[in-house]
Amino acid sequence: MIIFPAIDIINGQCVRLVKGDYATASKVAEDPLETAKKFEAAGAKWIHMVDLDGAKAGYPVNTEIYKNIAQNTGLKVEVGGGIRTLETIQAYLDLGITRVILGSVALKNPQLVADAIERFGADRIVVGIDAKNEMVATEGWLETSEVHYVDLALEMIKYGVKTIIFTDISKDGTLSGVNAGQLKKLADATAGKCNIVASGGVHTIDDIVTCRDLGLYGTIAGKSLYQGTLDLSDAIQTAETVQIRLMTMDDYDAAYALWLRCGNGLNNVDDSREGIARYLRRNPTTSFVAEENGVLAGVILCGHDGRRGYIQHACVAPEYRRRGIGGRLVSRAMDALKEEQISKVALVAFKKNAGGNAFWEQQGFSLREDLNYRNLALIELIRFDPDYTKE
Repeated sequence: MIIFPAIDIINGQCVRLVKGDYATASKVAEDPLETAKKFEAAGAKWIHMVDLDGAKAGYPVNTEIYKNIAQNTGLKVEVGGGIRTLETIQAYLDLGITRVILGSVALKNPQLVADAIERFGADRIVVGIDAKNEMVATEGWLETSEVHYVDLALEMIKYGVKTIIFTDISKDGTLSGVNAGQLKKLADATAGKCNIVASGGVHTIDDIVTCRDLGLYGTIAGKSLYQGTLDLSDAIQTAETVQIRLMTMDDYDAAYALWLRCGNGLNNVDDSREGIARYLRRNPTTSFVAEENGVLAGVILCGHDGRRGYIQHACVAPEYRRRGIGGRLVSRAMDALKEEQISKVALVAFKKNAGGNAFWEQQGFSLREDLNYRNLALIELIRFDPDYTKE
C-alpha cells in the first residue's frame, strides 16, 4: 500500500482544513518545496497535492508550486483542484505532474473523464470522490449531490477509471480515524476493478494498519504528519505488504500460471519445470518473485551467461499493477546482476505494445528496432553501459 503525504495549498501556503471548511484553514508548514523534500527524505515516493483555491474557483491557481515540486524532487506528484478541461490536464502533465485528480467534473461531466482516459491513459487520471453522509460533494465540498459515493465509483469504472480517491468529509482533518465501514463498502463493491485510496481522518499507525488490511491501494496522510501523531517512515514501512524475494522451484506452478495469464510467450522446453529448474541452478541469485500474504503478485526470471544479462520473463498480475511492483522486481534483478559484474542486459522476445514499451523505457531500457527477432522486440539496457548499443 502506498502512503501519500498531502500538501494542500491556499494562497501559496501549506494548509489543512477541518471537514472541508475553508474558514478552518490553518498553516501547517512554511515552504511547499522544502516540505515535499522532507517527505521524500522520509521515504515517500508520491505526494498528494490539492489546489484548494482552484477547487473553489474552478480552474488552476497555484500551478507554479506543483511544477516546482515535480521538477525539483524525485517524487511522483498527483494534483487535484479546479481541473475541468483536457487542456488543463495536458498542461499539468507537460509540467511533469505524474497524474491529475478529477473531482467535481466526474459527477457533472463524466464524458470528460472518459475522454481524458482515452487521451492520456488510466494511469494518468484519478477520480476523487468526496462524500458527506455518503452522498457525493462537489465544488470544493461546497455543494452536496444526491448521488451515493459507491454508485459514482461503479459508474466511473465503466468509463475506464482505475484509481479512485475516496474522502469522507466528516473525517477530513479531524484526526478521528478513517471511516473503515465506508472504505470497506467501497473496496468490496469495486474489488478487482479499480484501486482505492483512503483519505480523511488518518491519525495514528492504527489507521494505516486498518487501510492496509482492507487491501487498499493507498492512504493519504495530512494533518497527522504535521502534528506528529503519525511518523511517515513508520507508516511507509507498516503499509508495505508486498515482499520481494528470490524465486525458487516451489514458485513454479504459480509463476507458470501467471505467465499464462499475462500472455507471456512460453515453450515446452525452456519453460517446463525441468527447464526452469536448470535455469535457476545456473542463476540462483537473479530471479525474484513479489508475494503478498502468500499470493504471487509478480515474477521476473533473470539470468546471465557471464557476459550479458537477459530477462526471460517479467510480469505482474493485473490486480496488482499500478503499485510499483514491476519496477521493484526489475530493480532487484538489476542489482543482483550488478553484484555479479554484469552491466549489459537485454529483454528476450518481448512482444511490442505501447504500455509494455513505456514501462521498460521508464526502467532505463531503449527499444532497438534493428534487433527484431521473429517479430518480437529485443530491448537493450543502456543505463549501465552507454556504449553497449554501439557493439
